[in-house]
Amino acid sequence: MSSLRRLASTVVRPVIERAARAYIAGPELDDALKIACGLHTRGYSAAIGYWDAANEAPRGVADAYLQAISCMAGGTLDCYVSIKLPALDYSRDLLEEVLASAMSANVRVHFDSLGPETVDRSFALIDRVVPHYSNLSVTLPGRWHRSLRDAVWARERNLPIRIVKGQWADESGLDPDAGFLALVKSLAGNIPRLAVASHNPTLARECFKSLERAGTQGEMELLHGLPSQAVLATAREMNLPVRVYVPYGHAWLPYCISQAQKNPTILWRTLKDAVFGGDVLVDPR
Repeated sequence: MSSLRRLASTVVRPVIERAARAYIAGPELDDALKIACGLHTRGYSAAIGYWDAANEAPRGVADAYLQAISCMAGGTLDCYVSIKLPALDYSRDLLEEVLASAMSANVRVHFDSLGPETVDRSFALIDRVVPHYSNLSVTLPGRWHRSLRDAVWARERNLPIRIVKGQWADESGLDPDAGFLALVKSLAGNIPRLAVASHNPTLARECFKSLERAGTQGEMELLHGLPSQAVLATAREMNLPVRVYVPYGHAWLPYCISQAQKNPTILWRTLKDAVFGGDVLVDPR
């Protein structure tokens, strides 16, 4: 096991670093903002997310979020900032500092999703700040059985929802596409608007048709760097608003590495997905 953990650190990291370079705007916030401005000229919205470095101090991550919010203040871009609570070490003080800045700047803060083990602690912290801060939203992974219950939790707090497939499976063994569609259908007609993050045109079409029939406005969300021509054709055909998630910072996924080190059974899947084009980088949110 210790040998596999060493392998996770020395082998997985450079593989994912190389694979991730296609998906990030660059190392600096300006790199992401340039892409967001380009998207704006094409009629698309954006979401900007900072990918933190391995073992980066929560204070440094919070400062990156604050910098992004400051640059969005008073701007004309339809853009929000995505944050990861584990990267803040679930610090309420740091989170409230970020949220206070976002409220002052009128910038939405979106809570990204990582592994199933992070959810309860993340939601508990969100619950503590929801009464005091507005303009928040959350991600729910379609492949988790618990997301049907978590969707009720989000609706009760009037939190807008973004659905992703989700990288890390839970213990239910739920089929990712089937779970994704079931989650969309559970929300259709029960909320005014739903963001659907998928590059699968067939799945996206079925999801948006369900939303349309139920009277819920759909928004298509895509990840910068992934092939998107087919799914954008679906968006144009269905007259859907499109938002693109633009990561910047470090060209690898700290969470992915840390999980491979803690659980070596993840190692082969991580390598296979990164090398052969699996979904390790499709929905890192």
